Amino acid sequence: MHLKDKYTWMKHLDFILIDFWCLIASFVLAYYIRFNALDMFEDKEWSSLFVIICTINLIVTFVTSPYSGILKRRYYQQFRKEFFLFIYQVFVTFALFYALKIGTIFSRKMMFMMYGFYFISSQVFKYLNKKVLDRKINNQKQVDEDYKKGKGTLYLTYRVKHREFKYLIYSFIKRTIDIIGGLIGCLLLIPLTIFVFALNKLNEEDDGPVFYVQDRIGKNGIPFKMFKYRSMVVDADERLEDFLNQNEDIRKEFEIYRKIKNDPRITNVGKFLRKTSLDEFPQFINVLIGDMSLVGPRPYLENEVEKMGEYQKIVITHKPGITGFWQINGRSNVSFEDRLDMDIKYHKSYSVIMDFRILLKTFKYVITKKGAI
Repeated sequence: MHLKDKYTWMKHLDFILIDFWCLIASFVLAYYIRFNALDMFEDKEWSSLFVIICTINLIVTFVTSPYSGILKRRYYQQFRKEFFLFIYQVFVTFALFYALKIGTIFSRKMMFMMYGFYFISSQVFKYLNKKVLDRKINNQKQVDEDYKKGKGTLYLTYRVKHREFKYLIYSFIKRTIDIIGGLIGCLLLIPLTIFVFALNKLNEEDDGPVFYVQDRIGKNGIPFKMFKYRSMVVDADERLEDFLNQNEDIRKEFEIYRKIKNDPRITNVGKFLRKTSLDEFPQFINVLIGDMSLVGPRPYLENEVEKMGEYQKIVITHKPGITGFWQINGRSNVSFEDRLDMDIKYHKSYSVIMDFRILLKTFKYVITKKGAI
């Protein structure tokens, strides 16, 4: 806080306080030596003198601003500033005594001792304070340089270990919540799977499997098999390219959102599952076995890695989530780039509390079916 050239006097509060406390200590010491007592504040006249001296000290300091740029000055340059500060204070004090004709009331010997003690002690303590601040600033500069050069320091080691410890606690709590949530989700998955199977049979759209398994990118870029309820026809992936080639407008839509509204490949049961977000429910299996988390970045496809660019290195530091920022901020209505930005936002501010907030908002969005297609 001391490196700028132009500061108000409050910016140098440490030096001002040192100066002020040295003045108080010098007043008490000089009074004790002169009168062998410490009852100065019991006397109205000496109490008034103390208030006058302290007030003059603060006013002169405020007007002269002697500590502006103090850490950039050489010691003899700062001593010159300090000397004139001292002269101004003494001059104003004795001028006030002369104007009010109160000089004969107080001991001049005591006053000279006080100012002598004050000048010497304040110089010593302000010099030491400046040395301490210089060392702190130099250490911080070295830390910054080492950080830029990739070198390790004790400070950086501490910061890294502190972050690692916080992340370890966060990971433990997060995994515990994932296991509990995964167990509950998998128990609910049993009757829900029977219900979805029955719907498929009643609609007689096709004889495909209930579940759809797809390769996604997991933590540290490791692929995993992600489970969903099948919401499209069996050969949906093969039909996609033909469908995009026949519809240029829809291709542009797919390139922006990586999804298609009114996708003809979606079955009638699939529309219901997507609208209610039940198609995502089997992902509780992935959460329980550790491939995914309840909250995290979007689980990206392998063919989306190139489109992710540099974001991919950041996103894969977390497990993909059943829900995340992208779920509570538009879901299918946001572009691919916006989803990436939201995942980066999550990376910068993730915490257990934030995960709970996202989960609560997800329930709200699922109930209102906002952003679902």
